[in-house]
Amino acid sequence: MRALALVVVLAACRPEKVVIPHDHSRPVNPEVNHEIGSSAPDTSVVHARDGSNVELANLWASKRVVLVFYMGHWCPHCQKQLGDLNEHQRDFGDSTVIAVSSDAPDDAGALKDKLGLVFDVYSDPDLQVIAKWGVADYGANIAKPATFVIQPGGQITFKKVGENQTDRPTVDEVIAAAKPPAP
Repeated sequence: MRALALVVVLAACRPEKVVIPHDHSRPVNPEVNHEIGSSAPDTSVVHARDGSNVELANLWASKRVVLVFYMGHWCPHCQKQLGDLNEHQRDFGDSTVIAVSSDAPDDAGALKDKLGLVFDVYSDPDLQVIAKWGVADYGANIAKPATFVIQPGGQITFKKVGENQTDRPTVDEVIAAAKPPAP
């Protein structure tokens, strides 16, 4: 009888699962898979440093975009990649380079200042855009390192999603991918 009472008490004291509105422990949606030749998501709103919303699809509506997802301002591999892309900005011709992370707008802006980046760095703290691209790491609440090249009109022509922090395309690979397609 005593054992039964203990089991009842322990069961009654077990906390219920708390549902957190911004729970990022969801698995990656296996249906989100933007391959080369497919279209970029048509709705991708991120936040600029000043807190304003920016619709990324407007950027690739008429120009080529190099879209880099980075893990965060704290990541030395991300800082190196962004710094390297910045140093070779002139080699991208008419392509626009942008970077997105789950950093708060202030942290993204501070990274832009620290590295002297000439391209825009955007914030997606709720992983909404990062998830649409299929590169969310919900366990860590960050983006996997990933680089896409999107042609004017929205067709994806380059994709590299890293398996770990150091798995990224070289600057030369990105520059080659950002060249206009041969006629």
